[in-house]
Amino acid sequence: MTSCNAGWALSAPVLLTLAVCLGVAFLSAWVNRQRHFPGQRSFFLLHLGTLWWMAAAALEMASQGPQCKMFWASMAWPGILAVPTFWAVFLWQYVNSERRPISLRQVGGLTLVPVLVWLLALSNPWHWLFYDAASAPISAEVGAPIDYRHGPLFFATAAYVYLFMAFCLLIVLRAAAISQGLYRRHYLAFVVLTAVPWAANISYVVFGWTLFGFDPTPFSFAFTLLALAWLIIGVRLFDVLPVARHLLLEALVDPVLVIDPRQRVIEANPAALQLAGLSAGWQGRLLVDWPVFGRDLHALLQPQAGAAEAPLLALSEPLRYFEVRQRAIERYVRRERMVLGEMLYLRDVTRRHLSERKLAEALGLSEERLQTISALHAQLREQALHDPLTGLFNRRYLIEFFLREQARALRERTSLALAMIDLDHFKRLNDSHGHLVGDEVLQAVAQHLQDNLRSTDAVFRIGGEEFLLILPDAELDEAVSRVEGLRAQLAASPLPTRAGALSVTLSAGVALWPNHGHSLEELMQAADRALYQAKRDGRDRVQVSQS
Repeated sequence: MTSCNAGWALSAPVLLTLAVCLGVAFLSAWVNRQRHFPGQRSFFLLHLGTLWWMAAAALEMASQGPQCKMFWASMAWPGILAVPTFWAVFLWQYVNSERRPISLRQVGGLTLVPVLVWLLALSNPWHWLFYDAASAPISAEVGAPIDYRHGPLFFATAAYVYLFMAFCLLIVLRAAAISQGLYRRHYLAFVVLTAVPWAANISYVVFGWTLFGFDPTPFSFAFTLLALAWLIIGVRLFDVLPVARHLLLEALVDPVLVIDPRQRVIEANPAALQLAGLSAGWQGRLLVDWPVFGRDLHALLQPQAGAAEAPLLALSEPLRYFEVRQRAIERYVRRERMVLGEMLYLRDVTRRHLSERKLAEALGLSEERLQTISALHAQLREQALHDPLTGLFNRRYLIEFFLREQARALRERTSLALAMIDLDHFKRLNDSHGHLVGDEVLQAVAQHLQDNLRSTDAVFRIGGEEFLLILPDAELDEAVSRVEGLRAQLAASPLPTRAGALSVTLSAGVALWPNHGHSLEELMQAADRALYQAKRDGRDRVQVSQS
């Protein structure tokens, strides 16, 4: 290593350069701790290259001897070549949203040329092909900067560097050309930042412009890195989607939108723009502020507990229906799930929905008609089972009811009583007051029977003035007592009619299953015989079957 016997000096430019080095070191550490973004590892290596370059520049400025300065100038070359190399790699990954980190083998391959150039620069005192032997301090002052005279290897290396710089510029220019809105402004900023260090280096190589008597390129790179870090990590547009949009997105006939966690629309295909009637100024706009469907779509995206089907977006003008599908755009960083945004796919289901609605209307109409038919059927059955005058059950329902109660009595080992009732002298009443009054008497008697029986009992009208009672769970004495109560109450309470209050009495015959018969017919015959016995005995009484 070249001796630096002339010593070192910490001048203001040296301290400033060291401060910039420290800033780049902190910036690189901060970038490395950020959430993953495309080309992050290449961006970090770009910082390390800049740090190497800046550190060598600081040491060159601090050293006082010419040989020592030239040594540190040669030491800077790994950083000088690493910066444009990894800058090109980073921009390529970033623009194309390449999230797979650069491998160690790839890093090794990309550093072969910088290491070779470094060795050539260090061996310059033996061949003078990098820096000409005429390179010397600009003045006799101790620590004066070196006026470098460049050899052919230097210009060959410069051409190599400029090739990478041109590649970097082409990458961001193409990205800006094919993007729009926020993306275009983002990449135009990249174009400016890429041009800054290039302009600084050309001004140094071609025109001899310096900063503190040294190459201003590493300082411009330090500034550029800070600005790039803000553009990438501060704005974070491309965490969700790269500028290079897929042809599939453009070709889809259904609207597709991409929103970030703040509900900003950062991407939309032509179908979505056409539906909203937008052509410009839409990128970065809140979804809720989009015309036509933005507000409704934003409302649909709110959390819906237990929502099993995709929500339906309905538009009145134009009349269209869309099935909204959501898919999270996410990645895993250090085993942690990170949601970058959502893709919204609006599937046009207008034709299907209208068909389903027509079918539903048809089914609803059919169901309504079916209900009407069922109601009519129930009404007809009700009419068929009930006496139209009194509303009591008729003979048609008598058999069904008796068989059901008989089966229950047999199953539960209980009794079942039956009573035949006939109004006394009803024909005389009918002849004297007319049929209308007779009908009123029948209705009143029917109401009297219903009001004074248990809910489990049943009363039937089986003839003109004939009624039949079925009393479940009633022994003979209990049945007679109940029928007797009905008789006594009726005799004591005249019935209101249009002809005035009329006193009406009844006669009844009671039979018990299975004592007086096993079938309905047998019980009715037994009760009927008891009824006529009651009439023969003077009417207005209850008689128990003797058979």
